[in-house]
Amino acid sequence: MHISQLKLQNFRNYSELNFTPGAGVNILYGENAQGKTNVLEALSMLATTRSLRAGRESELILQATEMANVTAEVCREREGDAEIQVSVFQTDKKAVRVNGMKRPRILDVLGQFNAVFFGSIDLNIVTGEPADRRRYLNVEISQISPRYVYDLAHYKRILEQRNRLLKELRERPRAPKDSGIEAWNEQLVRFGTPIIEKRKFYLERLAPLADQVHRELTDGKEGLQVRYLPNIPLPANEIIHPEAVKEDPAEDKYSASLDKVASEEIDEQTPPDNFRPEGSQSSLSGSESLLKAFERHLSSVAADEARRGVTLIGPQRDDIQFLIDGVEARVYGSQGQQRTVALAIKLAEFQLIEDYIGEPPVMLLDDVMSDLDDSRRKHLLAWVRRRCQTFITCTNLRAFPKDLLEEASLFRVVRGTLVKD
Repeated sequence: MHISQLKLQNFRNYSELNFTPGAGVNILYGENAQGKTNVLEALSMLATTRSLRAGRESELILQATEMANVTAEVCREREGDAEIQVSVFQTDKKAVRVNGMKRPRILDVLGQFNAVFFGSIDLNIVTGEPADRRRYLNVEISQISPRYVYDLAHYKRILEQRNRLLKELRERPRAPKDSGIEAWNEQLVRFGTPIIEKRKFYLERLAPLADQVHRELTDGKEGLQVRYLPNIPLPANEIIHPEAVKEDPAEDKYSASLDKVASEEIDEQTPPDNFRPEGSQSSLSGSESLLKAFERHLSSVAADEARRGVTLIGPQRDDIQFLIDGVEARVYGSQGQQRTVALAIKLAEFQLIEDYIGEPPVMLLDDVMSDLDDSRRKHLLAWVRRRCQTFITCTNLRAFPKDLLEEASLFRVVRGTLVKD
């Protein structure tokens, strides 16, 4: 899979860009604030439909213009070539087209193009708040499971409605059978269960790959364990992590925009999905044991929820734990160790997507050469070289070996323009 053509119109600081990258390593270099990361953000948006950095989608639009377009020609080994376009409007709404045809749902563009982004912001996966790790799960699982987005969007809307009702009941208490809370409980469990299953399913497959990559990065000196910490203890045959996981008070940026996905659906038909745990027949069924566990824990906190006026149980309070040889990386790891964990997670993600879709995704590396030591840089460049199309941003070319520069496509970025060397 690779991009043969990228066109930007009124996107960030690009009024017009017609970019023909190479099929291998592409290095975008230049001074800061010239637009290097904007190119990677545009590519990432084609894969996820979401901005890497913007709080609102309208921030992506060039000042004094009404809309922005990101269009790419994608060459795919298995599915055939496709033209993908994502348009953003000042109202914060988006529209998508595939091969020139407008699609009724944003979900329809997911899976058409796959990319893995790695930059300094990804250190938050290890060092940040639980919301940062949930956002990571949401974004990455969405690339290979459009139905996950559907469930997540509906779950968020249900959660908001249920929290609103709980606040009302705190002020004006009523008996549960007269309050309407039971109907919202049923919907919360219905859409929440497959979210938990998908997260567990994804991390079970990511964990051994991340450990393998981490051992390579540390010359076999350190192992990495990745643990899913669900807010709802899993059924008896699963590992239960009793650590308290609190919901982050800051709004998860990814989840905050999911209500738009749900509201833009023109019907209730869920998208097809092969990325699911064995035995799960649809995104709304889930495993019976987990569903029952969700119901039990909702019942156990009912009185506390009524008193506090907020939902205390569900995937909105999940977390991930990273352990280096049994020691928590977030708390005890050095900055170098934490960066190594983040890199291992991203390279494992690359391999997982490659295994799932049957071809390598595109790698997006944002100013990582200055953040990694010589050993990590060599490993990273060896990983992507001749393996996938890669876009690397940097301020200068000093960190690259001469033989790589000779075969790479070099582009100097100056004030929203790309000039090929």
